[in-house]
Amino acid sequence: MTSEELLEKWDRCARDSDFPMLDNANHPLSCCKVSLYQEERKWALFFEIVGFTSRAMNDIYAYGSGFDKEGLVMGYDELLSLSEDVSDDWLPDIENRGTKDKVTIYAKGKPIEVDISEKAIESIDVAPENMAGVSIVRLVFNQNPDSLWLSPEELFEITATKQLPLVYSTTEWEHPDIAVGELPSDSVFFQTLAEAIVTNNLDCINTGDVNTFWKNWLDEEALANIEIVDTKMFQKKIDVADFECDYELRGVSELYKITFSSEYDRYQLLFSMYGEISQNFVFQNNPGYLEESFSRDIESEHKYDQDKSVYVLNNVKEKELRDLYELAEMGSEDGGLNRIFLYKEGLYDSKEKAYKIPSGGSCLVWGIGGNEAFLARNFESQ
Repeated sequence: MTSEELLEKWDRCARDSDFPMLDNANHPLSCCKVSLYQEERKWALFFEIVGFTSRAMNDIYAYGSGFDKEGLVMGYDELLSLSEDVSDDWLPDIENRGTKDKVTIYAKGKPIEVDISEKAIESIDVAPENMAGVSIVRLVFNQNPDSLWLSPEELFEITATKQLPLVYSTTEWEHPDIAVGELPSDSVFFQTLAEAIVTNNLDCINTGDVNTFWKNWLDEEALANIEIVDTKMFQKKIDVADFECDYELRGVSELYKITFSSEYDRYQLLFSMYGEISQNFVFQNNPGYLEESFSRDIESEHKYDQDKSVYVLNNVKEKELRDLYELAEMGSEDGGLNRIFLYKEGLYDSKEKAYKIPSGGSCLVWGIGGNEAFLARNFESQ
């Protein structure tokens, strides 16, 4: 692969919303890092984009030789908590914990001390009286910069590939403003990074006009401690590309990526739009999680395929629909592959070993990791 071909691939990912966008309203930026691992012709490039909406999260983007999937591969959401309980993650409560100016919180399960004095808060140029979650994550980064990043072992475990030696990393580079149409190939950093990967020569790398400082990508609203969020939903048509293979779905003629302005009430929005036309649900790879939920909350008819770890729910009662939309989102965050068929029931195609959208039907799919959803449609003639 030439450097031009590598840049073209990154540009294609950016056009398909599968490349880091630092002013992502769904994930206000606190800090970011890029790391290159390489050994001879094998290489892996990881971006870690750390931000906060309802909790601190590290979005992992991965690109490299031998990767089955490139782009956003995981949203690591057990990043920061106020106690050993990882669900105790509403960071604006930090001022109610501890005494005076020092407080102990947990980064990836390990205790760290954070100075929350006015002087420390003012050092990141925000108002002490109105500390938002994204600012608290930045405060943690300033004082404990290595506490928020995943280890090389964790990164390569996510991609299920052999670990390579770390050869380069930085938190400062020239990143394209993808929201206004800029692409990786427009950035001096990515131009020279592609050349460095292809030639195995790190001396090529030029960070360019560095712009990854967190405040370059935030608006004032993100810096305010607002607990009530009016979530908005956005749809963008994207190429089908490898979607059918990645999500074990067939019959996709049109594909839309669905993103949200915050993590609040996402399933409620989808339910309000598609609940009445939902036909059947297919939950895969998380049956244990669902069994517990069904026994407690769900009384709908269900079938369990032991060999493929699949739940198929047909004839769902109206009062259970909202619960199933919530379970679809929650299960995807834990790695489940969850599909909701609309207009017409989705059927299993034993030849393709995948579920098929009938002609005239659609399928709502939560992205693995729970960061976005997809609407797949089959408008092919019968």
